[in-house]
Amino acid sequence: MQRGSITVIVAALAVGLPSTTSSYAPSGVDALLFAAISAPSKISYTGACETVRIGNHASEASVYRIEHRAPDLTRRTYSAPQALAGDAVISKGDLSFSIDTRRRRVVETRNGALDDRIAVNDNYTLLLANYTAVPKPDETFISRRVAVVNLINKYTHEPTMLVRIDRETKIVLNKQEFAHNGSLISEARFEEVRFPSVIPAQDFELPKQFAIVRSPTLGEPTADTDRAVRSAGFAARVPQRLPEGFAPVEGDVIALKSVPTLHVLYSDGIRSVSLFENAKASTLDMTGLQTQGTSVSGRHAEYAEDRATALLAWSDANLHYALVGELGMDELRGMAAAIEK
Repeated sequence: MQRGSITVIVAALAVGLPSTTSSYAPSGVDALLFAAISAPSKISYTGACETVRIGNHASEASVYRIEHRAPDLTRRTYSAPQALAGDAVISKGDLSFSIDTRRRRVVETRNGALDDRIAVNDNYTLLLANYTAVPKPDETFISRRVAVVNLINKYTHEPTMLVRIDRETKIVLNKQEFAHNGSLISEARFEEVRFPSVIPAQDFELPKQFAIVRSPTLGEPTADTDRAVRSAGFAARVPQRLPEGFAPVEGDVIALKSVPTLHVLYSDGIRSVSLFENAKASTLDMTGLQTQGTSVSGRHAEYAEDRATALLAWSDANLHYALVGELGMDELRGMAAAIEK
């Protein structure tokens, strides 16, 4: 991966999310989406996967074997890129254990693997509140019959995601995400898939000879974002208004370079944006990013973007802020201005 890419910054900063689903009983194409979100908790599978994120200046791709044992055990063993070949990530519930074979260690973090999910936090209710599910004719994908669903943003009326869902098992076999101009920005796809009746438990065991290192960014997220703000240890501030459809999903206080940092995640069900805030010197390394100067309520700010992902960083007299997510400059500046008021 590119050291200075926004994707890397997000991976280094953001914590992952536990899976939750709504108890609402949908029908029609909405029921199909609900079934797809719920399927991994019921269906075990193995396969080969490819993912790609397309940036303005560089793209990032990965290839891995996946083993998933319902309801919540997943192993991804990477063959590409070369720097990750032989490494693996084992997810157990909302925790991930990254097996670093070269350093002979296992790094424990929150589960940030979203390649095979439709909704952020598997939040079906938020997804359907902001997106219209439009069915398309069935297709054949890797020799399996799939339902094709386009998710249209209710505010922009533009397609944001297209998913191909296995008709038999409801597992998502292909997911494509699009920028506001319709260009493809990311894709995750199975190249093959199997549904074995048994996947051995030992496939998900951690190597006993490796040391386990707890990531300094491993927080304890809570859906009560107000509580997270109150526990920041400083007079934290959050936006008083959000872009259309967005809502706070969860928050926590994490350590970035030993600096206590408030993290609040906002989402509209598919797109997300994270607020990072602390009372000491900024911990963001923007090396390698093509930044441009802008302003937030008259204060100098730095902005960078890579297709659908953007970063806005600024400081006031007391606090340092960064917004990282799938919004444009105007929307991020609007969120930032809503903090200042």
